[in-house]
Amino acid sequence: MGLKLTLTIDGARHLDTGVWMANLEPDEVATLGKCENRSGPFSVLLLESEVDYDEKTQVITFDPNATCLLNIGGTAQILVLSSKNNKPVSRPVSGPPADQQTPTGDIPDLADEAAPAAAPAEKATLDTAPSPSLATGDKLFLSELPADLRALGETLLTHVRGSFTGELNFEPRSAKFDETPQIFWTIKILPSKKALRLTVRGALETFEPAAGIDLEQDKFGYSAFLITRVGQIPSALLLLKQARKNME
Repeated sequence: MGLKLTLTIDGARHLDTGVWMANLEPDEVATLGKCENRSGPFSVLLLESEVDYDEKTQVITFDPNATCLLNIGGTAQILVLSSKNNKPVSRPVSGPPADQQTPTGDIPDLADEAAPAAAPAEKATLDTAPSPSLATGDKLFLSELPADLRALGETLLTHVRGSFTGELNFEPRSAKFDETPQIFWTIKILPSKKALRLTVRGALETFEPAAGIDLEQDKFGYSAFLITRVGQIPSALLLLKQARKNME
């Protein structure tokens, strides 16, 4: 009977189902497998086997022969991802402090909007609770959001998934997330600007005006815009719906 080799990482914080954050130096990360991507602050390790996680000791144990190293970052922080986590989430992803929480409410049905003026006022904000069934790439996006963009990013993604099925895929070379399987929009976190930058499929002339959005021409047949507040999300969703039609 052969021995089963396992590997452990100490101090792993359980962020959500199948998502952990731990500290591991880049040179140590490099021993986990071959990887050509070296960009951004975080290393990213995908586990392709069953995972054992001890919430009390914060130790994660896995099969080192069933891993895929996606990126080697420039800091000692590593995101560990798995779709085969044995243990359920004991608590949701931490939200912003109470004084930064956005009030809850219902998003209007943008499909019935006839004009940009129908976009809601800033105080008509949205439910920010992320779905527990989010795909791994979506969870990775949420885990990379800084505190001052957490509510905005969670609210946006929650309502994007309410309209479109898919999964975000991290692109290390550009440090952005691409929608898959069809890349009709992308998103990049801009901590220095306290903003999220979205690109949408289609030239400027293919989009109807969207209230509160400054849409600009981008490269390779895409247009781009920034969002900095929850009140812009209904207009952003309207642009995403138009971008999806531009793929047809």
